[in-house]
Amino acid sequence: MAWRKAGRVVCGHTPVTGARQTAVIMPNIRIIDSITAPGSASRPNEDSAGGNATCAFVIDGATGLGGTSIVGLHGSDAAWLARFAQSTFEELVRNGRSVADVVRELNQRAANVVHEAASALPIEAWNLPIASFQMVRIEGDALVTHGLGDCRLFLVDADGAVIETSAIKAAYANERDGARKAIALSGGFATHQALADAPVVREELRRRRAAYNQAGGSVWTLGTEPAAADHLATEQLTATLPARGLLCSDGFAALVDQYRRYGIADLVRAASDTGLAPLLQELRHIERIEDPDGQQFPRFKISDDATAVLFEIVA
Repeated sequence: MAWRKAGRVVCGHTPVTGARQTAVIMPNIRIIDSITAPGSASRPNEDSAGGNATCAFVIDGATGLGGTSIVGLHGSDAAWLARFAQSTFEELVRNGRSVADVVRELNQRAANVVHEAASALPIEAWNLPIASFQMVRIEGDALVTHGLGDCRLFLVDADGAVIETSAIKAAYANERDGARKAIALSGGFATHQALADAPVVREELRRRRAAYNQAGGSVWTLGTEPAAADHLATEQLTATLPARGLLCSDGFAALVDQYRRYGIADLVRAASDTGLAPLLQELRHIERIEDPDGQQFPRFKISDDATAVLFEIVA
């Protein structure tokens, strides 16, 4: 792939013409801003994010479904996994190592911790900790995104071209439809702050989650199954540099996907102009003031954990 930069082509190698060698500056990722916040003061934040000169990522741990905590750290197994994955990515995502290999090792390490903490007691499949992630990474002369689950990448390049993706395409639409049914079954937020607390909803969510990370299944995540690495969603991206983008958990991406308050380019521009904190405030205003009962925007919680990383790719 060629990196395109304002009027000239920049390739990710050093060309040689005769005896003369021309050095080319390799692109790098610069994190401009980041924010993360729990959906409720009474629950741990189960998101995390991080990065280095060649990558940036966001991680969204899936809230437990009423089972006993296995690992017993950071307030929930999902919060533990989000932080464990963050530190493991920052340790292992380096030049020369594939992200699939990193995911395989991360999940094997997590499995070792979980099964040791369980002391050989059986663990229901729906109670295993899981998390989604989305990463953007410079790999040689290519810009690549990797992911599992429903986190989001929004990218706008120097020409104004918009790129958006997720490992599970249009997951937000299925989430909205499921939430609409769950509100009808459970009585909504007037009865339960999180719809998964309603027994009729919780049992259905447990049934679905038990099918994750299973042979023949369609949903694979960070967690305790090394084979998830074989199902990594990877896309090579083409962008004119400099490019600027957002990595978001689905809780933050709701500003685009669920609440339709912004288009992708508008959201990236607003984050660049004013920072991420005002956008988080706007998100919470929608959820807690404009639509606290979830009737306008069906969802499983009044507010989900929300995390975003604003980054720039420059040469």
